[in-house]
Amino acid sequence: MCNEKISDENLQLKLEDPIEYYLKNIEDPEIMAELRWEDPYFYDYILRLHFINEMQNHENIYRCPECRGNIITDIDSGEEYCTCCGLVTRTHYPYVAGQRLMLDYGLK
Repeated sequence: MCNEKISDENLQLKLEDPIEYYLKNIEDPEIMAELRWEDPYFYDYILRLHFINEMQNHENIYRCPECRGNIITDIDSGEEYCTCCGLVTRTHYPYVAGQRLMLDYGLK
């Protein structure tokens, strides 16, 4: 009975948010093999999202790696930056003025 409830929740998640469903079940070989067979392009997309998520740094930082100043989050833009030297450690935007940003602590 409990397994049926879990499978119903998984089915609901699969229908409502398939990306979240497959990222949650990335380690399940049966689910991923089924996806690879049914939609190889979506399978590649899920693998790419998983890779990007694993490569990003998820640790919270409170001190600037350059000057040891305090890191704060700007509420308007969502950027995390140092109050002393202005170093941006994380942001939501991958590009500024057409140039790709390479942030040591990844994107939010």
